[in-house]
Amino acid sequence: MSEATPIRGSCLCGGVTFELVPPTDFVAHCHCKSCRLSHGAAFVTWTGVPMARFRLTAGETLLKWYASSAWIEWGFCSVCGSSMLYRAVAEGHPEAPKVDRMYVTAASLVDPLDKPPLVHVSWEEHLPWLSIPDGLPKHRGKTAERIE
Repeated sequence: MSEATPIRGSCLCGGVTFELVPPTDFVAHCHCKSCRLSHGAAFVTWTGVPMARFRLTAGETLLKWYASSAWIEWGFCSVCGSSMLYRAVAEGHPEAPKVDRMYVTAASLVDPLDKPPLVHVSWEEHLPWLSIPDGLPKHRGKTAERIE
């Protein structure tokens, strides 16, 4: 870990704790169906760091991984059910998440992020009743293609 102050995070029950060392790669609101279903929310705000700047500080035995495909795993607490993490375990996913990164939900962080959200991704999958007039760009998938 570097000398930057770590950003701490945890699950709801506090059994799984972790930290990531900034700078984060990005902060984005994701509207894809997988994020919505895995969290029971209209969208999920994510950040990410290289694996070398992510550290599990407690609850390794409580942290479980759900493989939604041959490429992707979602990390959650087996006690309280909090879904906090996302990682690519193999190359080849259509949206190309990086295998050397840990993706972390911004809502699971107990310390403030180093930057604000800057974009909505997978906007073409957003729920039709959701209106977000925040002025942030809205992109197709996890691409640079702006659709609003």
